[in-house]
Parts: sequence; C-alpha cells; structure tokens
Amino acid sequence: MQSFLSRVLPLLLLSVAPAVAQTPVTVAFESFDYATGGLGGLGGGTGWFSTWWSGNNADDAIVRSGSLDSIGNKGTTNWEHAGSYRIPESGPHTDIAPDGRFGSGDGVMWISFRAQRAGTDDYGGFSLNEQFVGEKLFIGSPWQMYEWGMEDPATGTRAMISGSNVDTVTHVVVRLTFTSAGETAEMWLDPGTSHPTSPAGAVLLLGDFAWNEIRLQSGGNNGGTTAYDFDEILIEKEVPGIGTSYCAANLNSTGTAASIIASGSTVVADNNLTLEATNLPLNQFGFFLASRSQGFVANPGGSQGNICLGAPIARFNAAGGYSIGNSGASGSISLLIDMGNIPLTPVTSILAGETWNFQAWYRDLNPTNTSNFTDGLSVTFQ
Repeated sequence: MQSFLSRVLPLLLLSVAPAVAQTPVTVAFESFDYATGGLGGLGGGTGWFSTWWSGNNADDAIVRSGSLDSIGNKGTTNWEHAGSYRIPESGPHTDIAPDGRFGSGDGVMWISFRAQRAGTDDYGGFSLNEQFVGEKLFIGSPWQMYEWGMEDPATGTRAMISGSNVDTVTHVVVRLTFTSAGETAEMWLDPGTSHPTSPAGAVLLLGDFAWNEIRLQSGGNNGGTTAYDFDEILIEKEVPGIGTSYCAANLNSTGTAASIIASGSTVVADNNLTLEATNLPLNQFGFFLASRSQGFVANPGGSQGNICLGAPIARFNAAGGYSIGNSGASGSISLLIDMGNIPLTPVTSILAGETWNFQAWYRDLNPTNTSNFTDGLSVTFQ
C-alpha cells in the first residue's frame, strides 16, 4: 500500500494544482477607421509591420461607411478571389514567434473579428498565411457552405457551426493552441465575452504550422465585384499573468476594452512588480491607481468608464513621485512600482499577506475629450 501511495499521490497533487493564470495581450488591432476608398496602402490600427496590400490598384478591398462595430467604417472585399493582405509585427512576441512566424513557438493566440456576407458570394473569410508559402488556416464561410466555420487548407477538413447565418453581422472568435505536435482551433460566435471558456461551437485539429500574414478574401461564380464586410480585427496572445481580473471595463474609442495585467513577482522582498495597461487609444496619457479595497463607481466625473477601487486610492502620477505614461503607437503603458513607495497619504508599503487592487485611468477622444478605465486586477502578496 505504501508503494502504491508513493506512486499515486504525486499524480493526484498534480491533477488538483491550479493552472497558471493566463492574460491576453494585444498583438495587432484594425478597425478600418479610414476615409472611404481603396484599402491598399492604408496603415492605421496598432501592432502592424506593414500597411495593407490590396492589389496593384489598391482596391481589391475598399473602406466603406456603415461600421460593424458602431465606430468609423468597415473593410469590404471588392474583386472576386482577390485577397487583401497585412503583416502583424512579430518582433515584440518572440515567445510565440521566435523566428518571426506566429506559432513557431508554442502558446495560445486569439483571433476575432466582426463580419457578414453583404452580397451573394459562395465563400468569404479571414486567413492566416505564411507569406509567399501559402494559406495555413481559413476562418469564415468555406466554399458553398453559407455557415460560419473553419477549414484546414492542407487537408480540406472543415469544422462548421450548424445553423449559423453569414448574412447577419457576427462576432467570430477563435482560440488557437500551438504545440509541436499540432494545432487546435476552437470557434465561438457572438460569445458573451472576448475570451470565452464555454465549450466551443466548432473545433478543428490541424498539423503543426506557423504564419506571419493575414488575408481577407471572398468570391463565387458570379464574376465582377464581391462583398464580405469585416471590422474590428483583433489578434492576441496569452502570457502568464499575476493576480485575478475583476470588474469589466467599458469599450473605448478603439472599439475594445482596455485591460490591466501584472508581471514579475508577488514576493514583497523581490520588489519586482510591473503593471501594464493594454488596448488603449494611441498617443494618450494615463496612469495607474491602487487600493487595498475594491469598489464600483460608474462614470466618475463624466468618464466613460468605471472606477473599481475603494477609498483611499493611490495615484501613481507625478504628484506621487511617478511618471505619467503615454500609450504612443503601441496602445499601452507600463510601470515598475516600488512596493515601499505606494503614494497614499502618508506613503505606504505593501506588506506580505496583503491584497492590493490595481487599475489604470487614461484619456480618450470618443468622440470628444473624455477618460476611461481598464478593468481591475487583484494581487495577493507574499
């Protein structure tokens, strides 16, 4: 019996050990908030290495009015079977793209966008490509299926969500799990959260692949122009996180909700905790807040967000001896905090055993001057 327990007990302990918390971090975002016209050569959004390539005449896809996310405009395919391409920036993501191709390192990525068929096309969707090599995964409506699903171009295998409707605006969310043994793609339609944990509507198993380019394309047997609408493309990766998120944030002018994550160590003696706010509007100022207690006040001072902290609240700004951040071209700000210098009155230290709550407050133009908040993050220190 003792020998049996010595073999089984370690397995039981492993099975009930909590999983390492993962936090989604933005790789690239595109909301097509350009003036109407050809898509080629346009380069807004965040996290992109290149501008859009959309054919020699820059109009294989076009920007049209009538946004799918209520902000700005949308991208629409224009010529049959003619793809429009863009390359996300891989440089900051060597964990999952060590050789410049996403998925060349193991990890989890999220791909989401809003889309609908706006004409009579027989297929339309969003593809992950390896540039100059070929298509690796098709997400959308495969040839003559007229429902949402996914297709493995290498084998022709499809995973569809029966009864779905490509002719209505749909929020398509896909989680990709990359391993050396092969990849798993899971799809949800119009989930209640951007990162659902409920069972997926469709699951597709694929061989090991890597990608570095996206493509928007549609077509049929009708010839001439085509029409599949796309909006709010969001590409994310998961990274190990510290703490527990709470208190959902409201959308900002980018069409997404800003979030806060923490990295480093929860050991007070290490004094190594970095806060980061992501999915912020570009080139806007913001700073971090902290409190020992949680709270909730909607739209304080006319803000478009919610403050999720209770009084007293520490402000990591110039008055507290810290620098205010600017989101710049990355749409993010970060701060290494000093656990012995929490800017309350009087100045306070974080102690082992305490739980502190963090949030970021930032400016926005949506459409006039305003402010907003990230979600909250609760961290227990050792």
